[in-house]
Amino acid sequence: MPLLHTDGGRVNRSAPYGSADSYREFRHPLAALVLAVVTAGALDAFAFLRYGAFVANQSGNAIFLGMGPAGGHPTWPVSAASIVAFATAAGLVNLLRRRTRPTAAPLVDIAVTEAAMVIWTVLNLTLAYGRDGTASRVLLAAAGAVAMGSLTTVASRTAGIATPITYQSDTTTKTGERAARWLFGPAAGRGRARRGTLLGLLALVSYSVGGAVGTLAQHRPRWVPLWGTLALAVLILLLRRHGRPGPASRPG
Repeated sequence: MPLLHTDGGRVNRSAPYGSADSYREFRHPLAALVLAVVTAGALDAFAFLRYGAFVANQSGNAIFLGMGPAGGHPTWPVSAASIVAFATAAGLVNLLRRRTRPTAAPLVDIAVTEAAMVIWTVLNLTLAYGRDGTASRVLLAAAGAVAMGSLTTVASRTAGIATPITYQSDTTTKTGERAARWLFGPAAGRGRARRGTLLGLLALVSYSVGGAVGTLAQHRPRWVPLWGTLALAVLILLLRRHGRPGPASRPG
């Protein structure tokens, strides 16, 4: 049965509860969004530099699938494993979310993500963070992609505006569209367009900051997934205690 969602201060009765909104699920939604996006960016950068494939940015992996057989990216099987693992995890966790009580759904998402992160950490240590060749990197990228596929279900909107965690191609497109509406569109819609533009810029900057963090961290690669596990554990502390809808009309 649909759950009431807020959309820029208005009630949206058609959105299913399975579509997560950070304002509905977290007491400090912007803090939760930034933390999740920075962590995803950091782990994506780490995985690319160590395994030769992304664990979150599946658009990049899709390009590698074409480059590999053409002779331009010999580790393309690692990208293939990441794509399959990410899609599988995102699909299964989203299904689990829809079968869980709305108040418990975000906790289930985070718990699955944390479990996947712990497994990834153990494998990263056991397999020497991918130094032993393509076979080990396939397994490591798949483990990381399971964690990121699960993480992407934690929140897909903020105040009713699309703000994906683990991929930013759509964020870039939407930010450009909203910026144009903010500057040149009808006056009635400029407030929401401005909010969407600022949220998009926040996500893009957060992902870039994460990339910088992951690049620096890969010089000490043994415990990098564990650091991500600890960072995402903070999301549990930010969860709303009773799943009450947040003040979506006030994105700060």
